[in-house]
Amino acid sequence: MSQNSAAAFLQKMKSDSELADKVNNAENKDARWEIIRNHDFDFTREELDHATVTELSHFERWSWEARLLADWL
Repeated sequence: MSQNSAAAFLQKMKSDSELADKVNNAENKDARWEIIRNHDFDFTREELDHATVTELSHFERWSWEARLLADWL
């Protein structure tokens, strides 16, 4: 599992609306993780939390999308 993978996932979510839609519209937490893993990302919730702080701007962290990230995993 990797901090780098979590950071790459956040960047991909910002640039790939198709992936973002799949992840955001998944049925539940387990389905979200399955989508994430199927796209070759491998990180823990803690690594994602850390990447959210280090990789996103202040505005992005407090935007609706960043709040959603905190709630859906």
